[in-house]
Amino acid sequence: MRVRDLLVDVEPLRTSRDFRAIFVARVVSLFGLGMATVALSAQVYDLTESTFSVAVASMVMSVTVLLGSLWGGWMADRTDRRRLILRARAAAAAAFAGLAVNAFLADPSLWGIYGCVALDGLATGVSVTALMAVAPTLVRPDQLPAAGALISLTGEIGSICAPLLGGVLLAAGGPGPVFTFTAVTTAVTALLILRVRPLPPVADEDGDEDGEDGGSPLVAFRFALRNRVVGALLGLGGITVLFNLPVVLFPALVATRFGGGDVILGLLYTAPAVGAVLVSATSGWVTRHGRPGRLLLTAALTGGLATIGFGLSHSVWTAVLTLAVGGAAGTVYEILEYALVQHHTPDRLRGRVVSVVTAQGTTGNVLGDVEVALVARWFNPAGAAVVNGAVCAVAAVLAAVLVPGLRRATLPRDEDEAGADAVEGPSGTGSGRDAPTVVG
Repeated sequence: MRVRDLLVDVEPLRTSRDFRAIFVARVVSLFGLGMATVALSAQVYDLTESTFSVAVASMVMSVTVLLGSLWGGWMADRTDRRRLILRARAAAAAAFAGLAVNAFLADPSLWGIYGCVALDGLATGVSVTALMAVAPTLVRPDQLPAAGALISLTGEIGSICAPLLGGVLLAAGGPGPVFTFTAVTTAVTALLILRVRPLPPVADEDGDEDGEDGGSPLVAFRFALRNRVVGALLGLGGITVLFNLPVVLFPALVATRFGGGDVILGLLYTAPAVGAVLVSATSGWVTRHGRPGRLLLTAALTGGLATIGFGLSHSVWTAVLTLAVGGAAGTVYEILEYALVQHHTPDRLRGRVVSVVTAQGTTGNVLGDVEVALVARWFNPAGAAVVNGAVCAVAAVLAAVLVPGLRRATLPRDEDEAGADAVEGPSGTGSGRDAPTVVG
């Protein structure tokens, strides 16, 4: 295998102008959001000196993102997705502008902060879901894994760099300039989305199920129950999110097992992201793998075993290594889950199915923190990590045994796309309008 075959596949960026615009918009947006998150937590704590108030802001964001995701998925299947994303980004820009104005006041309002956070959460939920539903219509089916890897890479790099930049700007000028910068970057994302062609919803050639129920979100669940690949992915994804790497246990484990210290705590928080970035940057082998279903299940099993290893670790460096392996395995899983869900879901249902995946991530992380905290009370922090890892590993094995369709799931290969030029738009970008008949 050549070295360039190991590097992240950037073909979707070269061949699709629309995907390039979406990609750049996502990068700009993630950096702004990451910086704003740091400023938001710091401002709320400075105003209230209460960790509970910071948690309330986080809870408001989580709940509104969930509601926005579900509503956004429904709307993404009923209206032009580009217009929906533009409106959501405009609402998010207004929310950050409100946070900036509030921060520059002599006496900033806590309730004003919560209100702006709620508006941003709704807008973020809508735009994230619509963006995920849009991507498969902008690239060829065989480019879906590469598109997923690129999206994953931007997320991981943003999670590492954006908080650091936010902290620097916060220290230099306070929360006001940070929120102002985020409002500007959000407005820039809207301008980038304007470069994307209109993306109206696609009707089912064999008769639209939505006609019977007005486009009910329940159609997505009924589809998942019938489609073994998508249903298994949603089920396994829910378990892996709920019993994920127990980040909430890090402070307790640092204090009781690893000798304490902020540097050690920082290493534990950074390790999963480092593993994820390394895999995303060298994801060519993932996106070109001939058996994506089997690789996805292997990644889920590896992630569970890595979490078990973390719980059994008595050395800091062993813990860092297992967390990095877990972060890498999680990224492989996310890339392939993205591609398989998108490929096996018809376009007319994609918004609602994607909204379920987004909702899993939003609620699963919050519920997962509660779950692992309760298990830690029954056992201990290390024992809770072992339990979580064992649940994920067993779930991966059961999925492999009970759902052979997922184990044997495949994705289109380059040689399968002999007619790809037929779906190229006038500008040479993959229009993707034939995607529903390909993936149906």
